[in-house]
Amino acid sequence: MILVFRVILLIILALLWLIFGLTVCIFRPFHKGNIYCLTQMLRCGRWAIGIKVDSRIDPKAIRENMPAVLVGNHQYNWDIIVMADIPQPGTACIGKKSLMWAPIFGLLFFLTGNIFIERDKSSKAGNEILKIVDIIKRKKKSIWIFPEGHRSKGKGVQPFKNGAVNIANQAGIKILPFAISSYKIDLNRWDNGTVIVSALPPVSVDNLDRKGLKMATRQLRESISASIAEMDRENGFKRDVSDEPESIAAEKENEAESSENK
Repeated sequence: MILVFRVILLIILALLWLIFGLTVCIFRPFHKGNIYCLTQMLRCGRWAIGIKVDSRIDPKAIRENMPAVLVGNHQYNWDIIVMADIPQPGTACIGKKSLMWAPIFGLLFFLTGNIFIERDKSSKAGNEILKIVDIIKRKKKSIWIFPEGHRSKGKGVQPFKNGAVNIANQAGIKILPFAISSYKIDLNRWDNGTVIVSALPPVSVDNLDRKGLKMATRQLRESISASIAEMDRENGFKRDVSDEPESIAAEKENEAESSENK
């Protein structure tokens, strides 16, 4: 019964969000405050899925360090609701170019002022990074990135790709790391507990070579992982750590492949 109620409620909220979001974006397309407006609206979805968010985010501190690359761990699709306090005016997300053709949402993503890139294997990643760096420099935009590249689904922080650090390095801006404590949403349960969202100290990167990029990326992942572990202990969340070695092994495998391709 709870599940049915929640699904209906979420559908209604999603439709209202799309309608209001499109209205705002059509009247002020590509405005720097669009993504901020839309993510603030998503905060009302927290009570709908039965979670409380302990947000340890200082919006003023974020704005003082912008433009920047905002980086965080990615667990589930619900993250956008959990992390709604993070994006500030002037922030843009990165999405696959194919997303542009998604009915309604693709138009909304476009009018919000986000960035579309080619992410298939045939595309040249270097050119896409240069494109993003150019947008950051010309439009003074901040970029919101999940460097794992996909949802971890409770399997611990997965290996980070170098893209986020590379963008910050070439654009000459800081990285603002964020961490979300582990959580699990069960739509058939009234109370899904508290999620902690925490900001880590800004990270400066400058003139890094390939080796430096890898090292900075590894350190970034380790700092976010350590923050999550600390928040999980505070929250009393017991995560199955058996999947952590899998992510570490995958990271080593990625490094080995990179070395072979040099």
